[in-house]
Formats: sequence, structure tokens, C-alpha cells
Amino acid sequence: MDRPKDLPNRLECAYCKRNHRHGGECHGKDINRNETGCLFFSMDSRGCIRTQDLILPFNLYMDIPPLNMWEDSWTVCENDTEVRINKIYALSWDKQKGLLKVKANVDYYINEFSEEYINNKNKPILKVIK
Repeated sequence: MDRPKDLPNRLECAYCKRNHRHGGECHGKDINRNETGCLFFSMDSRGCIRTQDLILPFNLYMDIPPLNMWEDSWTVCENDTEVRINKIYALSWDKQKGLLKVKANVDYYINEFSEEYINNKNKPILKVIK
């Protein structure tokens, strides 16, 4: 994926495949600064990783994924994404909808620079797409 024209230089590391949170580490940005951006930049199509406390809805007979494992059956802002649950704080039951609500600290991918991204100013709503 090519570098988007509206991506600021200071956000390159967050959207790069070589970022330490994406499985690799790049030290080239320290020495190769110029106005066109990082020479080693490689755009990750999934976007950057965000961490937030969210309430995740689970159907009654659906498995909750293990902690610290990526699960790819979610959507955020109408785009498919991967989610990783880091810590579970509380469980609650929504009797009317028949959902188990899990309040958790969650990592998820979001690519605000893709054409399919729909900007939502509120807290992201993660939905199961299975």
C-alpha cells in the first residue's frame, strides 16, 4: 500500500509495518529525516493499533477469545478489523438483547487514511461479524 498524501510525517511510525507494535522495529527514522518522510516507510493496510477501554458485546453461545490473542471477526467504523483483549474488567448481562457485555481493555486496528473509513466522532462501536 502506498503512502497516503495526507499522512503527517509524525504519524508514519504508527502506520508502518515495521513499527515495534506490528512485529518489527525500524531505527532508520532517526537518521534519515527529510521533508518527504521516512525512506523506510511501508504502509500497513490494517492501519495503526489503538488501545481503549470498550464494552464488547458477545452472543450467548459465542466464545470469548483468549487474552492477548488477535481475533479478526470484528468491525469498527464499518471496516473489518482485528481485536486483541488485553484485560477484562467486568461482565454484565443485557437481558433484552441476550448479550453478554464484556468491559475490557482492547487493542484494535484502525486505518483512518483508507478510502473505506467512515469518520465517527464518538467512541468506536465494535461489532461481531460472524
